[in-house]
Amino acid sequence: MRTRLIAAALVGTAVLTGACGSDEDKPLTEAQGRWVDTFCGGLLPGIRAGRELQAQDPADPAAVKAAYLELITENATALAAAEKRLGELGPPSDELKAVHERLTKYFSESARSYEAAKAPVTALEPDARFWEGAEKVLADTSQVSSPEELRATFDTLEKSPKYSAAVSKSAPCGELKDSGQR
Repeated sequence: MRTRLIAAALVGTAVLTGACGSDEDKPLTEAQGRWVDTFCGGLLPGIRAGRELQAQDPADPAAVKAAYLELITENATALAAAEKRLGELGPPSDELKAVHERLTKYFSESARSYEAAKAPVTALEPDARFWEGAEKVLADTSQVSSPEELRATFDTLEKSPKYSAAVSKSAPCGELKDSGQR
């Protein structure tokens, strides 16, 4: 009798588990779509500022410095805001909980790194050595423990048909792709 009850419980659990399926089997929810948009959207201001920095004439160190400071500010602000918003949204699914945790950690560390670089970069003279000095400051103030996490997040989302489709439909992710940053 006891064996039958255990067997029935196991069969019932297996049926329920199979009936529930994975997150992949369910349509994308509005919150999951916002999570994807927030992920890509957190990177866009820095990408835009980076394009502006690249457009500067190296012979004009003051313009380079202004654009570099804008890049630092945009990244610090956008990454901190995205980390906060992702925290509010929570993981998009149980399957992506670890991805969510790694991503929010990456955004947090990156935002702190850019924030820590603001004052030292501001203190640099806008001269021919500015770029080298600013890059050194960024390297010295970096708090990012695993920079490869960002690429790993894109890879994980692209392996999932559901989230790959969400990334393809997301306006912020589309802009990232168009900029060549994915």
